[in-house]
Amino acid sequence: MRKILTIISVALLALTGCNRELKKEIELLREELARQQQYVPLDRDTIRDSVKTVTQKVIEVERIKEVLTKEDRELIKDLGIRINELEAMQKTGIETNDTVPMEKKDSSENAPLYYKDAWSEFEYSDGKLAYSVRDSLAIAIEREYRHKFLFWKWKVKGYDVKVANFNPHSQVRYNTYVKRR
Repeated sequence: MRKILTIISVALLALTGCNRELKKEIELLREELARQQQYVPLDRDTIRDSVKTVTQKVIEVERIKEVLTKEDRELIKDLGIRINELEAMQKTGIETNDTVPMEKKDSSENAPLYYKDAWSEFEYSDGKLAYSVRDSLAIAIEREYRHKFLFWKWKVKGYDVKVANFNPHSQVRYNTYVKRR
């Protein structure tokens, strides 16, 4: 009887040790995936004929500090936030480009060239270009449920981050959202 209990206890210890190793390996792979998904192509869509949207999955990790870059750590430090207290971090990159016709403000020969619309303003005079570009983002986080039946939903499977960019001349280049489990 003692031999059987000894064998069972050794087997259980071996299984729990394997389980810990597997959990550690899964977490390391999750952190590596979070680092690699920083610049993955986004799921793009257009709503209201001109509002561009992107969707990306939220990456959940045990320790956020493992997936932060050196620049992220410096930014967080400059913001006065302790990395251990950080719950989530989102980074979004935007690129704005367009071709605009420049017109003279008045009929005089030395008048500056000028362009203005709802999102940008350009003025070229005396060899200098002064410009202003405005943008607006709306960010929403949507729960994704594992189980659905009629109007009941339970067990959260994950989250989707939806970013709506209202400037028709801009596009979201990348979006990364990392959340602590």
